Amino acid sequence: MRASALRHSYDGVHFAVCQTDFTVPAGTSLAVVGAGGAGKTTLAAIVAGLLHPTLGQVRLHDDVGDVEPADLDSLGRTAWIGMIAQESHVFAATLRENMTLAAPDADDARIRGALDAVGARWVDALPAGLDTVVGAGGHQLDVVAAQRLALARVAVTDPPLVILDEASAEAGSSQARELDTAAAELARGRTAIVIAHRLSQARQCDHILVMANGTVVERGSHDELLARKGRYATLWQAWTKVADA
Repeated sequence: MRASALRHSYDGVHFAVCQTDFTVPAGTSLAVVGAGGAGKTTLAAIVAGLLHPTLGQVRLHDDVGDVEPADLDSLGRTAWIGMIAQESHVFAATLRENMTLAAPDADDARIRGALDAVGARWVDALPAGLDTVVGAGGHQLDVVAAQRLALARVAVTDPPLVILDEASAEAGSSQARELDTAAAELARGRTAIVIAHRLSQARQCDHILVMANGTVVERGSHDELLARKGRYATLWQAWTKVADA
């Protein structure tokens, strides 16, 4: 995918994303890093086609041609893009129904394969398996289980591009490590954009963009950015102190 000269303003005055360009080669991963308000989530929404940029464009490519995400209908967007947002929704329905919302033709083998791929082993303990009602009025899922369900819902649709904007687990916690592993499995073999709320997520990616005030201020690999001793290196040093505390 390629983003060219992206600019986006919510109010027509202030830009949440300013003159941003980047390319993510097929099958590679890109982390987007920055403090709150840097423009990370706005950028993710633009790439996902949920926002049409004020200026510039995003193009997704495959063997047939290319498209702009904002021009896709809901079915087309699901076929191209899988997104994990900061809040994962568990619908008051059976686990099977939760899994087939975006993939109504998925059979049980495909559903279980997607759940297994993200390490959702808690499914085996459910009283009625895939027929167990989850969410309000049913079996309650904890934060990690709900996020694994969200990851599995993307896995079952098998899109070529995944966007991960997950922020529910505390840095350094076992929950964070579990979710990082599950997300890495989902991203494997796909083009991935990771909105890195924990820098452990960024370290796993092929390339990193560092944003500040809507602008890309650094780019490179984890090792390259540490060697430059710039903004990313400062963020990494601060984050590792918190994660190790």
